[in-house]
Amino acid sequence: MPRYFIDLHDGSQHIRDKEGFDVPGIEATQERVVGIMSAIAQNFEAGVDHQHCVAAVRGEDGTVLYRARLSLDIQRPE
Repeated sequence: MPRYFIDLHDGSQHIRDKEGFDVPGIEATQERVVGIMSAIAQNFEAGVDHQHCVAAVRGEDGTVLYRARLSLDIQRPE
């Protein structure tokens, strides 16, 4: 089974996945990415109007296969 890695970046902090995980194919990585991004969204800070996170999925050779973006932008009427 191929090994994939999910790196996270929130604009100031970069977390590189050094362990990775094995799944049958790239399609199966999406479920894991959605779970990670859901957990991150639940931990967004109240009172912060702009927050974002990018997850980059890499293959065993280090090539980025795709990116998933999560953002929260609160816009108040003027």
